[in-house]
Amino acid sequence: MRLCHPSDTFLGVRDTLKAFEAFLSVERAYSPHTVSAYMRDLRGYISFLGDPDKVEALDVERALLRRYLAGLRRGSREIAPLGDRSIARKLSSLRTFYRFLNRSERLDANPVALLDAPKLAKRLPVFAEEGWVHRMMALPDTNDARGLRDRCILELLYGTGIRLSELTGLRRESIDLAQGILTVMGKGAKERLLPVQGEAQRWLKRWLSDLGPGLAMDPLFPGRKGSISPRTVQRSVNRYLGMVASLERMSPHVLRHSFATHLLDRGADLRSIQELLGHSSLTSTQVYTHMTTKKLKDVHRKAHPRG
Repeated sequence: MRLCHPSDTFLGVRDTLKAFEAFLSVERAYSPHTVSAYMRDLRGYISFLGDPDKVEALDVERALLRRYLAGLRRGSREIAPLGDRSIARKLSSLRTFYRFLNRSERLDANPVALLDAPKLAKRLPVFAEEGWVHRMMALPDTNDARGLRDRCILELLYGTGIRLSELTGLRRESIDLAQGILTVMGKGAKERLLPVQGEAQRWLKRWLSDLGPGLAMDPLFPGRKGSISPRTVQRSVNRYLGMVASLERMSPHVLRHSFATHLLDRGADLRSIQELLGHSSLTSTQVYTHMTTKKLKDVHRKAHPRG
């Protein structure tokens, strides 16, 4: 593998990393959290290479990349050994980075292209039972502003399947209560419309009434620095979920998984759920069919005379 243009050797790795970060943020429209994860992975890789000053130092042999991944698996005195899922994520970061180098003509080949990622077992999403969700909704004290805000957030997360990043990005203009429509900006800056009905719509009306007049671009859920922080939402959701549910993981995403699982259990078709969740591929949505199949098997095993 060689540099595409010998004159490019003056470009430093730091400049290249800045260009890659801008590529992720602007062209790919990744969330700040995702961009931060990519850059953290790459800084670890650059450190392994010896903190090179020139882009040409990224022109590595595949054997060196294998040693890097093997070192992640072994760990060291400073770093604990990583599992297959973490290694696969770091390898994915490197794939994207080297594709960027090829596309921007900094390098003419991709040393990561033929490396195999670890085989990962499919991890089923964690979801809450319907009864748990109903009990959780009754927990916030809606007589004060914070409790009312929390109730509205819980209802929106479960009632629409919205992602945490989408929720914290909502503005007043995102809501059309007359039509019962919520406009969200999803991954890759893709806009989609979500129905907001029933309890979610009712509590959203109450929240807007309590919030009072404001500008179209004002955050729907204000925080100290503009919009409410993701961490504030996480703490709130985890607290309420933890009071009613026994789950291996707690997060706002559990309510998104619960939304999809309960829709499927009640007869919604997979394509509609895909559109509501904003999945670009049906494969991402099909994981919920595995959950439903598992549930049916459990019911069959417990109820059938010869199960």
